[in-house]
Amino acid sequence: MNALMAGGAAWTQRLFGVLLCITLVGNMQAAWGAIDYLKAMPPKGSVRQGEVVYVDDGRCPTGEVKKITGGNQMTGVPRQVECVKKPAAGAPP
Repeated sequence: MNALMAGGAAWTQRLFGVLLCITLVGNMQAAWGAIDYLKAMPPKGSVRQGEVVYVDDGRCPTGEVKKITGGNQMTGVPRQVECVKKPAAGAPP
């Protein structure tokens, strides 16, 4: 009986591992599948340091959007703003 229970535990662990992988891949595809574009610059302090958001406010040349990389006011790291080509829908942010 113990051998059967040990086999059942191994099967359960494998199933859990497979389900975890499917969930992670699904979440990555959802995150990379669509990029949200803000219509206006976010308020200072609202974008975490290193976080990237895109703003399509019409101030960059055609086909480009603003890429905002968050800074940190407390440590003196400035927010970075640059116009970049509009990222493809399937590209990682």
